Amino acid sequence: MTEYKLFEESKYNRLCGFYVTYGIIVFENGLHTRTISDISVNKEKVEQLVSTFNELELSPKHLNEAVEDFLYDFS
Repeated sequence: MTEYKLFEESKYNRLCGFYVTYGIIVFENGLHTRTISDISVNKEKVEQLVSTFNELELSPKHLNEAVEDFLYDFS
């Protein structure tokens, strides 16, 4: 079983300084298998994305494309 979870991290950018951003951690059969960090600074949007991935039971092999689609549609 695959489960997606949101995580928060602090990042630093020379132009922006410190900021909080959100990413996704992937667990397969209870084991951490992948992480995509710094997806967005909008927590609600990443929470919605995680919820959708879990509801649709998204295969991890489609994760990169799904996140890319989200970023394209969100911008």
